[in-house]
Amino acid sequence: MSIVVVDIGNSRLKWARIDARGLTDIGAARLDRASRAPLAVMDSALGVARVDRIVAANVAGVAVAEALGNLAAARGAVLQVVAPAATEFGVRCAYSDPKRLGADRWVAVVAAHRLIAGAAAVIDAGTTVTFDVVREDGEHLGGLIMPGPELTALTLGANTHGIGPTAPAERHVRGIALLGTSTNDAVANGAMLALAAGLDRAIAEVTAALQTPLTVVLSGGFAGVLEPWLDSAVSYRPHFVLEGLAEIAAIT
Repeated sequence: MSIVVVDIGNSRLKWARIDARGLTDIGAARLDRASRAPLAVMDSALGVARVDRIVAANVAGVAVAEALGNLAAARGAVLQVVAPAATEFGVRCAYSDPKRLGADRWVAVVAAHRLIAGAAAVIDAGTTVTFDVVREDGEHLGGLIMPGPELTALTLGANTHGIGPTAPAERHVRGIALLGTSTNDAVANGAMLALAAGLDRAIAEVTAALQTPLTVVLSGGFAGVLEPWLDSAVSYRPHFVLEGLAEIAAIT
């Protein structure tokens, strides 16, 4: 059976095929919710090869979900859209209303429980940056949602006078070099430092409270930029949500 997994985030669409080697033919496209173009890019990339089943996580809304459903129907594929549940795949959701937990976060927590030994945390870095923790026994302890650096810079630009647009930090800096010598650098470095420091603090606090080693997975389209700013040890797995979808596809 030919299976494709699809991660539809706030700003990016990612997909991959599954075969005996794991994820293959990984692709991505910038997401425009007002256009079906990103899904057309995925459809073109998948080519004429058969697709029997599509397993997806979607946080981009109804219109994108409908477009994905149409794509699946046109290919004659069964579409499975993963949604958070109180208890499923060996994980117990921390939210009293699981529907309020993003599907991508749920899939990442499931992946952490099933693919990582012991207690685990997942940082999914995209437009927003999320941090979720799951115990070894599958208890999801909850998480954090933080604005990514671009959102932080946009908020400052929109709600102050004179800051204006900010280009993101191009590199990791330390020491005195953290201090910007232009407004752009001051905002860009401040946004990255605030995010990284908050995540490092969360990791330290949770690890101390659990009194057990915590494996931290760093994923998402922004993960490669964020990683050098973190002091905490992390396992860089940029396609972790796709890995989780593949795991769910294998057991359902």
